[in-house]
Parts: sequence; C-alpha cells; structure tokens
Amino acid sequence: MFRRNAVLAAAGISVLGVLAAPATAAPAKVTGAYDAGTDAVATIAQAYLVSHPDLTPAAARAAAQAQSAGEQLKAEIAKEWKTFGGGWFDPYTATYNVAVTSATTGRTLAAVGATKGVKVNTPLVARNFDQLNAEAEALRNGTSALAKAAGGNVGIDVRTNQVVAAVPESARRAELGQAGVSVVNGQNTSVQADACTDRANCDDFQAAGLMLRNGAGQHWCSIGFTARNSANQRITLTAGHCSTGIGEVWSNGTATVRTVGSVSGRIDSGVSDVTRIVSTNSFYDNVNSGRIYIGAGSNTSPVKGESFFLVNDVACLSASFTNPARSGNPCATVTNTSDAGTRGMVRIDGYDACGGDSGGGWYWLAPSGNRYAVALHSRSNSGCNVANGTSWASPLSAFYSDLVYEVS
Repeated sequence: MFRRNAVLAAAGISVLGVLAAPATAAPAKVTGAYDAGTDAVATIAQAYLVSHPDLTPAAARAAAQAQSAGEQLKAEIAKEWKTFGGGWFDPYTATYNVAVTSATTGRTLAAVGATKGVKVNTPLVARNFDQLNAEAEALRNGTSALAKAAGGNVGIDVRTNQVVAAVPESARRAELGQAGVSVVNGQNTSVQADACTDRANCDDFQAAGLMLRNGAGQHWCSIGFTARNSANQRITLTAGHCSTGIGEVWSNGTATVRTVGSVSGRIDSGVSDVTRIVSTNSFYDNVNSGRIYIGAGSNTSPVKGESFFLVNDVACLSASFTNPARSGNPCATVTNTSDAGTRGMVRIDGYDACGGDSGGGWYWLAPSGNRYAVALHSRSNSGCNVANGTSWASPLSAFYSDLVYEVS
C-alpha cells in the first residue's frame, strides 16, 4: 500500500509498455533532457521530444504545461489509493488516464482536472494497483510452469489492468496460460546493474545523488533518499545489489572518508532493489537532509515529499555519474510503471545510466518545479550516459513501509 503519510508533503529485458505514436517521417535526433533546477516545463517538454520524437516542440510544451494538475491529482489518488488501478498521461492529447475501481473516485479525479483545464479520463477496472502488484509478486515467486518460465520477469500493464509475464519465445507454449495474466515474448536486451569499482570522489553530506562506498572500498554506488524509521533514526538508502549483507559498513567523503553507518536491511528480489543503512555518524546529524543533488558544485534542491509515477511522467535521476560536472540531472520518460521484462521495475526510456549510479534517486519533476522522491536506480542498458537508452528503477512504495522520507 502507498504510504500516504509521506505523500506530497508540500501540496511509473523486454521492450514493453511504450506508448504507440502516430507514424511519421523519421525526425531529427533530439538531445537529452536535463534538470538544472530552473525551467521545469522546458525540461519536461525536452524529455518528451526525446521519448516521443514525432511531437512538435509546441505540442511537447503543451503536454508539459497540461501536467499542472499532476500534483493535486496525485494527492487525491493517494487519499483514495485502494481504488487506484494505475495511470498514464497521453502527451499527444494532453490527457490523464487514471484507472479506478470506483466511479465516485473517478468523478473526483475528473473534477480535479476540470479545475486546471486538463482532461482526466477515469476508466473503471476490476483490480486496484495493490491487487495487481500482489498478483505479480506471487507469480514472480511462484512454482507454476508460467512462474518458472518467466523467471521473475513479471510486471503490470495498467492500460489493460493485467499482470504481464515475459517468457523467452523458445519457452512459450499454450499450457502456460493463466487467467488475468498476459504472456509476452521476453527479449535478451543487454542490461547491467549499475554498481562500480573505481570511483574516488564524492561529497561530505547526505543528499540524493552523492557517492557511497562499502567498507572494503570495492564497490561504490549512489545515495538514493534519506528517511526516518519508527525510532527516528536516519536511514540512508542505496541499491540492494550494491551490498554484501547485514552489518556491512558504508562511508562517503572526499579527502576525508567518513563512515555513514552499517547495513540494517537488504533486498534484491523482484521489484525491490534496496539497501538501508542506519546513519550513526554524528557528523551527519545536522547536515542537509531531504535534498536532491543537482549538477556540479553544491547545488541541491529540496525533496517535497514521496510520490509515485504514472506512465509518461518525466523522471530525473540524481546519481554519482562518472562526470558530475554537467548542467543538471538527466531526465527521461516513464514508459512502464511495472516492466515485465525486468522484474516488474519502473522502466524509464530516454536515458541510459552509468556505473556507480545504482541506488541513486529517481524523482518526479512537476511543472511547478517541485521534486518528489519516487524510486531508487537499479540498472540500465550496457553503456553510459546514452541519451536514447533505457533505465530501470525500484519504486519506494515496494519496500520498507516503516520509513518516512525526509523533506526540506
């Protein structure tokens, strides 16, 4: 269940789930989108031009501006989470589509759009998002013929309100069919987990996007977001595949390497790819928290709350990219909130992250310029800093329900 007490504190390996676009002549290649902390609408529009290159610049900007209803819409969805079945934004028509199990919720959400002059469609569906996630997770961990054939690659298609299992074409057969589950071809796209072994630099405070290294100094990953547990201890998050297990000590620092704390929890299974580190170094007690690192220098921006992705939201990544001296954080488009091709993780098209980016914070950039914590970076296509690549992330809502994410 989505943790509403942390939602919007201030006010979404196979090619699957990409929005089909009208056929046109091949457009010119568009460069990547970057969040420099200034014009959020322009960044969102640029991300759409990368992921939907047949849009005109004017249409892309209109789509970005139409998302002005997004913050209020997601706040209403969070209040009625048990009736939410998943959602997607259509940049071609500047329309939100939010699946619901209650007609009453549908009318409420449509009214939110009306106040902003944005159309919101609310198709009625049989299963809510939590039910779909539970069914997908059961199949990932199941012992049926279909579960074994999918090998954990199970996701959700919010447009059809179905669980999706990705099975290699060579293993497809009629008896794998299961009620409520769509079976698609799994593809052998080259994907790598984005940990690294040779980075020496980071900064000496805790914010999404800065460097973390394990006690042996053999692996470095990125800080995702900071949170508080029920004992009010600060928890620093990174990716699960970065850690070797409970008790492992992690640190960050530049000329002075400072211990952050030790691992108290680790999950690297299904949708979840997370390590939680209890911050025990008093040096960090009064440093910035609830912040997102943007670009070079010490430029940070506040986290405004925890949220969730809809398909075609624009997501930006703050991570310890090999060369952080750039104009801003890379941004791309969420094309699937539960990709069957990659363990049901959030799929983000338009940027291929780099080694060392694992655990970094994916955030939702709203047209207002507010930034909301949503997911931890997990993996991407082989390569680094490729503008037209693909990345995958583990949503915060998938793990550790006891955490309240820090905001500023």
